Amino acid sequence: MMTMTMDVIKATEDNSLKNMAYGLFDGYLYDNLLPKAIEVGVSKEIENKIKGLKKAIEMYIQLTGNTVTHV
Repeated sequence: MMTMTMDVIKATEDNSLKNMAYGLFDGYLYDNLLPKAIEVGVSKEIENKIKGLKKAIEMYIQLTGNTVTHV
């Protein structure tokens, strides 16, 4: 997941999208990460990586019931 997240960060010059992607390292998934990526025009490959990251995070939450990463 770290590699995919870094791919997203490196693939954009949009600071807002980079900030959202860096948030993944802190355990924060922005609701509008994918729409923002589409808005700024990332490639289909990067769009699919974001979809994969989101799906993996959602699966983790579903399996563990852990929706809070920071106390």
